[in-house]
Amino acid sequence: MRHGEAGEADSRRWPDDRQRPLTDAGRREHAGVAEALRRMGVRFERLLSSPLVRARETAEITARAYGAPAPELTELLGDNADPASTLAGLAAVEASALLCVGHEPTLSRLAGLLTSRDGSARIEMAKSGVAVIECLGPVAPGHGLLRLHLRPRELAALLDGGPPTPAAPSPDPFLGAMTAYQRSAALKGALDLDLFSAIAAGAGTVPALAERCAASARGMRILCDYLTAAGFLLKAGDTYALTPDSATFLDRGSPACVAMAAEFLYAPELREAFADVAQAVRRGGTLLAGAGTVTAEHPVWVRFARAMAPLMRMPAQAVVDLVEVDPAASLRVLDVAAGHGMFGLAFAQAYPRAEVTALDWPAVLVVAGENARAAGVDGRFHPLAGSAFETPLGGPYDLVLLPNFLHHFDPATCEGLLATVGPALAPGGRVVTVEFVPDEGRVTPPHVAMFSLVMLCTTPAGDAYTFAELEAMFRRAGFPRSVLHVPGPQVIISQR
Repeated sequence: MRHGEAGEADSRRWPDDRQRPLTDAGRREHAGVAEALRRMGVRFERLLSSPLVRARETAEITARAYGAPAPELTELLGDNADPASTLAGLAAVEASALLCVGHEPTLSRLAGLLTSRDGSARIEMAKSGVAVIECLGPVAPGHGLLRLHLRPRELAALLDGGPPTPAAPSPDPFLGAMTAYQRSAALKGALDLDLFSAIAAGAGTVPALAERCAASARGMRILCDYLTAAGFLLKAGDTYALTPDSATFLDRGSPACVAMAAEFLYAPELREAFADVAQAVRRGGTLLAGAGTVTAEHPVWVRFARAMAPLMRMPAQAVVDLVEVDPAASLRVLDVAAGHGMFGLAFAQAYPRAEVTALDWPAVLVVAGENARAAGVDGRFHPLAGSAFETPLGGPYDLVLLPNFLHHFDPATCEGLLATVGPALAPGGRVVTVEFVPDEGRVTPPHVAMFSLVMLCTTPAGDAYTFAELEAMFRRAGFPRSVLHVPGPQVIISQR
């Protein structure tokens, strides 16, 4: 979506052109555009906008028409944004439907890049104009299909024509959910057979794959055809190939491979936790023995530390890039419930003067120590064995990291921990929290909102907390200022 009519640049009225607002006519016109889109059934999960005033106003008008949260501001959509960089940044945003408000010519070039691999397509964006592009696969050049491209006049005409006829009810979403376990099991079977690595190594036919994976030809044919239909493989004649996504993330020879994550995500303890969701709902917490996965020294966390490290490298680096640090100064970091240790180790790798203390159960710290040695920073990695709620934290620290930890506990328990973190901070120190933070309505973004069910089924009282809830916990624990950073990993930086 391009911003609405803002008149001509005027250096006398707006010495900084970034402050130029919409005209009154532009605001009225865009209110009609936003209402037309809403009535047409165009939906989005997240609303991102350039921080320039004219774009921000456009996004705010759209948000009000939809009753949506305030737009998230990002320079990815600014007036000087590079389309290729914007596309790469948007690909990392967690959302199945994203509305972007920005400027020309960046938006036209971005749309062209999405709909033609070489960017040769031209989709001119009028002020308050809208292009709806469906990505067939990951957000990448050439993966987009133009579904809708309208100017404000055309959108207003649709509004005058009344709302569209709603689609007929369909059972497909429910049947798909009921059989989703089959898709999950097929993927696990392929990983157990190391099928994706076999195809990457050149075994593309059924006989070759059956021999390499020590499987029957019949079974291999059926599995490969299923995975092709599911979008994990490509097929030409009798030969199978990896999709770009599968080649990147499921071939064990790829540096970005996340196949190891299956060792945790398919863990028997987690599958058992979902065996009777209805009873977990009745109880209001996990049916697992003891305190579920937060039982002291639960073995699932060793599995987690070994399996999830590859998946956390990119988010950990994103956190390092977000947190401003003086590279010339010493940096003392405490990584609470460190697990694999990737968040603390990312700081150690980025800053040669950083010393990282990792707090976790002894068996888990063995894995974190192995990762520290692999990263070449074991001389600045200091294990601290014990419970985050009972072990003296030491300090003072410049940064205390809380990566994906608070959601396991109720608010009172979280506040108790935060109250002990405060005294461990050096003057000016900060707490950096990585969390699943749903919007205030608690149903978007979907993968974040759905995480609450994981906590219901695996812990006695955990939850995915909104930013307002987390901010209140920090405030009551003595941190008056907390800022949520998106897109990318949802990170909260708090100061005393």
